[in-house]
Amino acid sequence: MTIGVRRFLATEALYGIGIGLYSLALNLHLLALGASGGQIASISAVGILIMGIGALPAGMLAGKIGRKPMLLTGSMLVAAGAALFAAGRSLPVWYAAQAVASAGFMCIETTEIQLLFRYSRSRREESRAFHGMFAVFTAFTGLGNLLGGMLSRADASAAGHAPSLYASAVCIAVLSLLRLRLLPAERAAGGSGGEGSPAMGGPGAADRPEPAAAGNGLRPEAEAAAGTANGSRDAAEAGSRGRDITENGPGDSCRRESAAADAPGSAARGAGEKHASRKGQAKLSVSRGRRSAESLPRLPQAIRRLLRNRSLWLLAANACLIGFVFSFIGPFMNVYLKFRAAWGDDLISYVYTVNGLVLFAASLAAPKIMERWGAKAAFTGAFLGNAGLALLLMIAQPAPVFAALLVLRSGSFSLLGNLVDSETMSSLREEDRNLYAGMRAVFRCVGSSLSTMTAGFFMNAGDYRTPFLIAGVLLIVNFMYFRSRVLPLIIKRDDHLRGEPQAGGA
Repeated sequence: MTIGVRRFLATEALYGIGIGLYSLALNLHLLALGASGGQIASISAVGILIMGIGALPAGMLAGKIGRKPMLLTGSMLVAAGAALFAAGRSLPVWYAAQAVASAGFMCIETTEIQLLFRYSRSRREESRAFHGMFAVFTAFTGLGNLLGGMLSRADASAAGHAPSLYASAVCIAVLSLLRLRLLPAERAAGGSGGEGSPAMGGPGAADRPEPAAAGNGLRPEAEAAAGTANGSRDAAEAGSRGRDITENGPGDSCRRESAAADAPGSAARGAGEKHASRKGQAKLSVSRGRRSAESLPRLPQAIRRLLRNRSLWLLAANACLIGFVFSFIGPFMNVYLKFRAAWGDDLISYVYTVNGLVLFAASLAAPKIMERWGAKAAFTGAFLGNAGLALLLMIAQPAPVFAALLVLRSGSFSLLGNLVDSETMSSLREEDRNLYAGMRAVFRCVGSSLSTMTAGFFMNAGDYRTPFLIAGVLLIVNFMYFRSRVLPLIIKRDDHLRGEPQAGGA
């Protein structure tokens, strides 16, 4: 892998630890301070709506200021939101903390996958980087869950789970500083990836392979942390992080220009040479300005492309369904364990640790399953398997069995989200990915907000079974839509790629 990809994946470990601490502690912290299930769901829904409203503008803004600055800004906002949750003791402060954290997750989900793929030099490396990011994230999320349980037991006098939230804020703040220092700058290359840059460890521009399709991931822990008070991203699905997370989101922003060339020539030796030099510099400046202007997204063009692209709307509707299904269960895993299984916080931390390992295994398994089974069989098994697990969780059963099935469902849904986000993003042309990234985040947030409020209604009534029934039925509906509307786009993409000559071939 290129240097840029390696550094991104290495620093992703800190993000996983931070989100692991955050996802375990947040709901339990609010419950310990007297918040009800309905209040937690309301805080969650507000965060999801903030992400939904801002996702599309954030994707466009990333094209103007660059993905790396957006990613770093998002990390700092998440750290600030976690610290504010830890310090707050009232509902208005919690709403403010959720708004800050959600704005941060929105920036991360709309830039991280595209920036990672920008550092990649081939389609194969993009795939490895995408699933490698999820594998690192989920593995260290489990470690963060374990550390959160240890911190809670070590400081029993602390109100709620404030130590875990403060530790989460520190981890994510340090992550921002490391990425500011270590990640290479973006380059204005013709394709995805900074393969021609020595800083990215790639070959020269002449040896570059053709641009590879980018993906976007649904990262369960980060997505849930972004949209809910639990904080446990299904993004960063994605994606995704999409995610996508992706991802979170989301979107392929336009390229920033590389460092400008030096001014022509040495000192002029006469009036004619000075005039020629100034004229040459002026032409170069105009040329640079024209290229920069062409590289920035024009909003009217983006809107026109959005309105006439049917594929974007089909994929966005699928993202809404995925978000609606996820938020019935994923964001409230610790609430279900606390009230349905009647387990203490220490046992819940162990379950979350095992869950992180299961998500790690699912991230590694996703590309293998797609390669071995093919798109139709892989998606059929993932959708129907998740639906069966959700319906099974509705049935009364011993607490250990319930916890095991809940973790298995979490891993299988992560696998499904990774497959959906990476394949749907790759089915689009390069110029459409930016728009889809924003649309995916908006539509997913709409679905997540509605399902979060609905799940909160059932939890307030003490009903911890009906949400699983609704999730199972919705997964079957989602599968029917995906099979008829989305899968043909993916298969068409695969058929087209098989017909193209390999990069570097004759």
